[in-house]
Amino acid sequence: METRLKTCDVAACEAMCCHDGVYLSDTEEARLRQLVDSTPELRATLPAEYIVEGYWNGEHLGRKTATRPHEYRNAAYPAHFPRTRCVFADTQGLCALQKLGLKRREHPWRYKPFTCWMFPLDVEDGAITPPPLDAADDPYRTDGYPGFVTQVPCGRHEPQDQPWREALQAECRHFDEVRGQEEFASIATELSGHSGTSHEHRTDKRGEDT
Repeated sequence: METRLKTCDVAACEAMCCHDGVYLSDTEEARLRQLVDSTPELRATLPAEYIVEGYWNGEHLGRKTATRPHEYRNAAYPAHFPRTRCVFADTQGLCALQKLGLKRREHPWRYKPFTCWMFPLDVEDGAITPPPLDAADDPYRTDGYPGFVTQVPCGRHEPQDQPWREALQAECRHFDEVRGQEEFASIATELSGHSGTSHEHRTDKRGEDT
């Protein structure tokens, strides 16, 4: 049996996958800082420190986007998730970076960190991998923490949903388009050093309602 998933619906889930921001490669951080510095309307929406040091279970994992407090209305919001959201998400949970790409008539994911637009997929040894069928196999499941990727609607296997390659065909297609690019190869190499963080820290893929 293969994993079956639904597509992202920010209006329903309130971008709960963005609750802890996203880990960045050095290349992504530099690119993001350059973008923010050159885009006054984007800078105006962000706190002074919009990229911070990130920790998981007391372990320093690298640099990530900051978060701000957010009160989720969704009754299904996982109790073990902190009530915060990435500073690049607007009040509706839409990604400011994706909205900027759309405004400039570029690819919607042009400015988004790799792990954001790939969510809930991961990449292992150069191949795309879906979330596990069983929540018990969630790669972020630990004692007292039920997991991450299988706890959000778009990463949870449901038998009535689409085969994952169909539900996330846009992500699969874009991955094939960029995987040979030098910049992408550099980012992928850098992120491989953050083992275990690919899913845990992402922003939503939708920059506007679809």
